[in-house]
Amino acid sequence: MEQSSHWYLIRTKTGKERWVRDQLAGVVPEVFLPLLKAKARRWGRLADAIGPLFPGYLFARFDLQHNYFDVKYMSGVHGLVSAGIDPLAVPPSIIAEIRKWGVNDIVELVEKPFDTGEKVVVVDGPFRGFEAIFQHYISGAERVAILLNAVEASGLRVVLSASAVAKNS
Repeated sequence: MEQSSHWYLIRTKTGKERWVRDQLAGVVPEVFLPLLKAKARRWGRLADAIGPLFPGYLFARFDLQHNYFDVKYMSGVHGLVSAGIDPLAVPPSIIAEIRKWGVNDIVELVEKPFDTGEKVVVVDGPFRGFEAIFQHYISGAERVAILLNAVEASGLRVVLSASAVAKNS
């Protein structure tokens, strides 16, 4: 690594993190956009979604004297995180720690399993929208038994795919 090269935190325009990452890759020695893989609701179902771990930000390692204007005025960039007018260098240990959290720069949040008695909501299938009480897992973590909380179905035990229920917030 060059001596005059440091890591900086770059603020991007909303939703432009990947685009800025790709543009910067041709200008600076190294760009790091940590991503987050988590479950998100899409069309009433839980699906895997991958987005920026820090929306609106990415890291880049470069020589401030040589690349400052290339980075600061790049399309999609709002600026560099600074103290006053001086961009703040990010310690390499922070980059290393964030990289340890994931694989191929993707951090995956594993949702905590349901606890017996926990309130859940059905998000898929014919019982969609019903609130229930989690009973237990059946055959690993793929299928679950729940008790529906509806006037018509008071205490009705139902077995569903684990992906068909979500924590009731």
